[in-house]
Amino acid sequence: MADFQEQLRHYRQQKQKREILNNFKSKIKRFWMLGTGADTIQGKYQTTIEVKPAPAQSSSINDTPDEYVSSEDEDELSTGTINANEEKENRCLKYTLWTVYFLFWVTLYVIAIELKFGLVFLMLSALFGIYFNTRTGPKKPNEISAYSIFNKNCESIDGTLKAEQFEREIRYGSGSVR
Repeated sequence: MADFQEQLRHYRQQKQKREILNNFKSKIKRFWMLGTGADTIQGKYQTTIEVKPAPAQSSSINDTPDEYVSSEDEDELSTGTINANEEKENRCLKYTLWTVYFLFWVTLYVIAIELKFGLVFLMLSALFGIYFNTRTGPKKPNEISAYSIFNKNCESIDGTLKAEQFEREIRYGSGSVR
């Protein structure tokens, strides 16, 4: 029995080491991708396939299989599958595009430095970067805002410190939950 316990302990240690190593590898891969949108799971590309069930067949003799799937359904089914090779190409294209953008920005920055406008160019670049990296479009229908005033029933997100909670903690201590 003790031998079995020892083997089980050894197996759990190995599994924990592999899990820590895989987590570290995935963090390195996410950092290396630099927000290109490429999601990898242990070196394999994640592919989402959406399959819609065919509607129930009616008892009419004139119905043909072509009538069961509309052209809109075919479009949705064909766009739901993404080939892993296309994802590799997209990732390579994104890296190339970001490199070209960066080199273009560096070129403009060097020109701005020569014209004694380096600091102005840097500040404007920072402002444009902030603007283009924030969402300016409308939010999704059921998306929760970080500002509770914009949510239904003024619901706040998890982890928000509300005045009522702060007051309770001041009066009764942080250990009490009421």
